[in-house]
Amino acid sequence: MRDAHGVSSTFYLYEDESGAALIERKGFALVRLRAAGAELVPAGDALIVVDVPGGVSRQAVEALRRRDSRRLVVLFDGMCPGRLDADLVVSPMARKTEASDWQGFHGRRFEGPPFAIVDRAYGGLPVRRIDSARPPRLLVSMGGADPYGLTLQALRAIDAMPGIFETVVALGPAYSQEPELKAWLGEARRPYELRRDALLVPAMLRADLAVTSFGTTVYELAAAGLPAIALCITPDHVEAAALFARNGTLISAGLYSSVAPQVLVNMVHELLADPRRRMQMARAGQALVDGVGARRVADLLVDAINRQRG
Repeated sequence: MRDAHGVSSTFYLYEDESGAALIERKGFALVRLRAAGAELVPAGDALIVVDVPGGVSRQAVEALRRRDSRRLVVLFDGMCPGRLDADLVVSPMARKTEASDWQGFHGRRFEGPPFAIVDRAYGGLPVRRIDSARPPRLLVSMGGADPYGLTLQALRAIDAMPGIFETVVALGPAYSQEPELKAWLGEARRPYELRRDALLVPAMLRADLAVTSFGTTVYELAAAGLPAIALCITPDHVEAAALFARNGTLISAGLYSSVAPQVLVNMVHELLADPRRRMQMARAGQALVDGVGARRVADLLVDAINRQRG
């Protein structure tokens, strides 16, 4: 929105220091809220995008609009109750597809993989190729913080696997379990390469398979043509991962707390040994996500502002 359209943005943030540091580093205006609540966001913005875990209620959307009758409310969540009162719903997943699920909704919906918001570096990536002349490379990436310890869960299972392959572990900027991880690595059977890259595109392009937690990363993996095995944190993620699995871009291991180590080992072993299937998954991913969703969504939002201003 800023670079292509010259539209300024202000972030309203509550209790997220790592997010605040990133916003300020990128040069955006930031307002730190002292308490959570839609009523704390002041009037004056032409459009407000709500992107919070679990979405918002209909009352929260009404409160935002009550502060400014001309304000447009956009939700990046097509599941929460507040979707019915939003002016726009923009989401990479379309899970409420029955007409009855949207009864009373008078806004506009833009849903599906074309609206996956990923870094611009994921746009126009090369078509995936298989390099059978070297040992396969596994990428383990569990998001920015990994609060549930999925990195260690995956590595403990992988460590006992037979065969020759390399493993790269990508740690997010908010990963807080590094002491425990390094202590475990001191006794691990296999070597592991730890990385804290701001952008995972190079690591994804060098890898042959990823083990990841379900989230934004699965869209990035699809754009990079990297097949994946996804561990899910919530039942809602299990449902969303199933849609990706049906599109052929990943295998869902299900709810992380129910995944036995040997089940994960079998999934990784079978895919590493099957380059033909990995190539099919890579092609499906790159056909599904083109990596330019951020630009597409920015165009939508700026168009909505211009419509509102008449």
